[in-house]
Amino acid sequence: METVIQQYGLDTILTEETRAWLREETFRKGELLCTTGATIDRMYFIVAGKVKISAASSEGKQRILRFKTPLTVIGDAEFINEREVLNTVEAVTDVEVLSVPYAILREHNTTNVFLQFLLRTITAKWYADSKSASHHVLYTVEERFAGYLLSIASEASDSLFYQEMRTSNLHDVADWLGTSYRHLNRIITKLCEEEILVRRRGKIIIVDLERIREKANGNSYE
Repeated sequence: METVIQQYGLDTILTEETRAWLREETFRKGELLCTTGATIDRMYFIVAGKVKISAASSEGKQRILRFKTPLTVIGDAEFINEREVLNTVEAVTDVEVLSVPYAILREHNTTNVFLQFLLRTITAKWYADSKSASHHVLYTVEERFAGYLLSIASEASDSLFYQEMRTSNLHDVADWLGTSYRHLNRIITKLCEEEILVRRRGKIIIVDLERIREKANGNSYE
């Protein structure tokens, strides 16, 4: 734990009293760290893995906002505002976190350095959301889809597997990309014909990561 704390500079923003309360936790792929509307009493520092952050739409669907890798803080806005969870956070890969109770932070860690750190993280999230929204205007559907694939990529195994890209989820992905299911399906078929993707048992697997990066043209949702 001490190595991870120093690697991500947590020793510079957390007091010694606070670090004594840090707890190591693991969330498996597909597990939820928190859900919209729930109440949490801990702040999470993601130190390994990737998470998907999404918000509930008025129709009750989850709209993906962004994907995040270390170092990512979960529960910072809720700590500041003392309100329920704003967005749902799901592990895209196995995720390792260090967590600490809000009560300990309020008692031992209301330093200027820590508060400035929270300001930077919250501002960075706002910037990422604004950037994501602009991508829907500036990039083509194919570029947005390629960027989406890069964002949910997991290279932990020999083949690049995308949990989100099950056939049953394509309608939601199309909605998020701002296109129709039929048009998205045409793009997937085209990428398969170009031997960039393959369909296998209702799932989509990437076989040429470099060409997906080229197709994304710098677009990403991380």
